Amino acid sequence: MNIYIEVENFYKEFPGNFFLALNYVCKEKNIYIAHRSDIQDSALKNLISPGIIHLKDANSLVENYDAIKKLSSKGFIFTSQDAEPGLTIEDYSEFANIRMLDGKTFNFIEYYFSWGKRDYEILKKKFGKYKTNFVIAGSPKLDFLKNFKINENQKKEFMSKFGIKKKIILIPTSISFPIAIRRMADWMYSFKEGKELHEKMTIEKRFFETFYQATKNLEKIIELIRYLEKEIKDFEIIIKSHPDEKIADWKKLIDLKSEKIHYIDNISVGELLMYSDIMIQNGSSVVLDAYLSKKKIITFEPYVFSTDTNKSFPNSFGKKFKTKEDIKLYLENESFEILENKTNNKILEERLNNLKDQDYSCQIFSKAWDEIYKNKFLHTKSFFKINHTKINNRNFRRFLKQFISRYIKLDDSRNIIDQKFPNLDMNYVLRLFENLALQNQEFKDIKIRKIGDRILEIKKF
Repeated sequence: MNIYIEVENFYKEFPGNFFLALNYVCKEKNIYIAHRSDIQDSALKNLISPGIIHLKDANSLVENYDAIKKLSSKGFIFTSQDAEPGLTIEDYSEFANIRMLDGKTFNFIEYYFSWGKRDYEILKKKFGKYKTNFVIAGSPKLDFLKNFKINENQKKEFMSKFGIKKKIILIPTSISFPIAIRRMADWMYSFKEGKELHEKMTIEKRFFETFYQATKNLEKIIELIRYLEKEIKDFEIIIKSHPDEKIADWKKLIDLKSEKIHYIDNISVGELLMYSDIMIQNGSSVVLDAYLSKKKIITFEPYVFSTDTNKSFPNSFGKKFKTKEDIKLYLENESFEILENKTNNKILEERLNNLKDQDYSCQIFSKAWDEIYKNKFLHTKSFFKINHTKINNRNFRRFLKQFISRYIKLDDSRNIIDQKFPNLDMNYVLRLFENLALQNQEFKDIKIRKIGDRILEIKKF
């Protein structure tokens, strides 16, 4: 049986899904990780044989729903966990309405893996009429954070590679609308699609208010970075761009030639946390990764957003400051605190299931996939094939198109896909694999290779 795992934002979603794949792959099951567009295109053109497609979300937009419906008729089975879990969202029910619309994609989803009790109960109530088995599973992303370790030599190698000589401040950006890679009109339309007129008008009003506030916030964050670069002597800064933003845009916005600022977008933020000494954030979901990893957190909140509930929860973590001057004093004193918050712990326990259990989510996923294998694919030997030749030919044609596109403007949607999921960097993948294999000797029998430029194959000898 083949399992195809969709990934959209590569450096955000790949590490957890890669860890899940390593824990599940065996001689009877091969796993492929690729972007949704590559998986759907390959499946619709009969380049890959039926198996499980693990969806990165359960959205019911017309194009995605139609593709899933066609693939279901070809014998593909679907499971899903939303890569955007809404952990920082106060009103998850409203979030689910925006993400999943009427939920009709659940018609084809065999298992949906909830991150915690909250989304499980809300989604089961909303979409329980469909055949889907809703399961509280936790997160492979958190399993990865528990298992990815670095030592002093690895940190020295990392610092040497990027020319870092001092302690590290990590700033994960989370501005979105004003500098997003997605066009504003397309983004707003995706929120409104399928809604009644009065709902559309409410969404528009909120969108413009949030856009205005985010732009003011962006101005203050640029000021903070420039100020710290000038005033702080014992730290250097890593800027990690949000998946919906371009690191090149941040270079233009900061507009400083400095050896103290490092722009990095080709490493997961979870890994960067391991190398960093402290993090400064505003409304970023990365704060949860930092909190669970016991990292020191500064929350910079020059404005309190009146309409964006996405910021209130993450900004309740860490030491909170409103001015750049106060952050400077805190950094200079170096009396950093890891603030325990019983209220936040309780909220997280409801929203994220595997806070304490080692590798718990991987076991839940494995059990569900085993059940599908036993019921659907156990006696179907023809499903153990993938058409490598045709896929490689298709990737060669894509390469030619990309070469030509240097002189001819690409379609915007394709640009966004390539930005979020670039061609696979096997050096990065193998470095992750080597690190995780040190923690689990069973991984030594696993073979990893790239098919074309954008599909990763994971097999066991």
